Amino acid sequence: MKNNQIVLTQEQKENFQRFLDLGDRYRYSYFWGDNGNGSRRSYIEKRDYLSYKTTVNGVEYEIYFSVSMSRKNVYVTKYVYKNGVKTTARVIRTLMDKAVDDTVS
Repeated sequence: MKNNQIVLTQEQKENFQRFLDLGDRYRYSYFWGDNGNGSRRSYIEKRDYLSYKTTVNGVEYEIYFSVSMSRKNVYVTKYVYKNGVKTTARVIRTLMDKAVDDTVS
């Protein structure tokens, strides 16, 4: 069994961590309540948008996260593709857990 080390760039770490953090923040997003005025909702939709493609050890990953807000509802769309096959966010969490710290030289 081959044990390939996973080395992530700083950009990959930041984007993967942001994706996981957004998922945690909006875990219970299907709530009803006043979401403020239109400019606030627009700001949140732009702030909490992420679309990122990258390759790690020859495997292509694509992550996407968006928030859509109406006056009373919050809708979250997120997905992860690994080599073009839809999968769960657990794949990203596993990558982050198994990544080797590349700052040691």
